[in-house]
Amino acid sequence: MKMKELEAATGIGRETIRYYIREGLLPEPVRPKRNVAAYGKEHVNRLNLIRRLQQERHLPLSVIKTIVNSEMVDTPAQGFERLIGLEVALGPLLAEGRQLSPMRIEDVAKKTGIPLEDIRAFAASGFIFIDRREDGDWLNQRNVRVMELIAEARSLGFTPDIGYTVDSYDIYVQMTDWMARRAVVGFYSRLGDKLDQPEAARLGVAGIRFLNEVLPLMMIERIVRLVEQVSASGGELPRIEGED
Repeated sequence: MKMKELEAATGIGRETIRYYIREGLLPEPVRPKRNVAAYGKEHVNRLNLIRRLQQERHLPLSVIKTIVNSEMVDTPAQGFERLIGLEVALGPLLAEGRQLSPMRIEDVAKKTGIPLEDIRAFAASGFIFIDRREDGDWLNQRNVRVMELIAEARSLGFTPDIGYTVDSYDIYVQMTDWMARRAVVGFYSRLGDKLDQPEAARLGVAGIRFLNEVLPLMMIERIVRLVEQVSASGGELPRIEGED
């Protein structure tokens, strides 16, 4: 179809359509000849999706761009759209039984004794996340607790002086990022077209709590068994894949 027909089919003007194409929200049209552009059903579907995400979810174009370019949008799970914004529903469920009070990073530094530059370095590495607000930089309670745990570890002797620097925690960033991505993609891929948002939130929280309990137990079991192997071998350390 031509541009005029695409405008009629979607109710979206050509300048907006061209803007979406320039910004990568909409695929380029087929151009059989110079100065001739042909649009298809995928353009209509994509434009309708963008409009729904704007009007129903009130999402900014930066977020919409990520969503519409996700492989999951093109799966049979068009119902995936109804789970957009699931993180909002997860928040209150995860907060049950505890007070989630964010803190300014300056206050976290004072409370924990961790230098402010170290807190920012942990954020730069992806170990924690900073929420930037008009009145400064904040950590939510989960990230505050992570910094409290780092402070406790340092008080026990896991200090930068003996090698436990900010950089030494990078492996945990890589591990948790990989696991989190696999868990989220698996959840949406399997359930995105089967659950409404409240049920998805309930099941998602149950899954998070399951991982929160099972992963530490699995880690402890592996550490204990590796320590046993080191003792049995007379001090030979296990080989780490990818390292000489």
